[in-house]
Amino acid sequence: MSVPADAHHLAIPGGLQAAGEAREFAGKLLSEWALDADAAYDVLLIVSELVTNAVVHGVAPVHLWLWAADGCVRGAVDDQGDGVPRLGGPGGLCDDMSEHGRGLTLVAAVARTVGWRRLPGGGLRVWFSYAVGGDGGA
Repeated sequence: MSVPADAHHLAIPGGLQAAGEAREFAGKLLSEWALDADAAYDVLLIVSELVTNAVVHGVAPVHLWLWAADGCVRGAVDDQGDGVPRLGGPGGLCDDMSEHGRGLTLVAAVARTVGWRRLPGGGLRVWFSYAVGGDGGA
């Protein structure tokens, strides 16, 4: 997924505060877009999980882009890592006893679409779209 030129952007250096910074940034935008509380909660969950994954499994800095188009909130999270996203634990399935490995499973359950691709200059982009009811400000 390409990021449009008018997308809102946040560069995050990484670290323990990264997910909080991303939620604050996204929360302000979602409020400006007048998203209802349930949709905003879902998008904040998606953003938090994707940024956390980028910080934990990727290489900083992390870049978050958000934009509204075609009745959806869309976003992308980039990092400079060479990992491959996967759903669930080591076997690819979500293990209820594992402390890790649920993030992308949650994102896939909540988002309309989710995917990833390698970036031409190196690194990884994980992207999503989330459908909002009516125009939802999006």
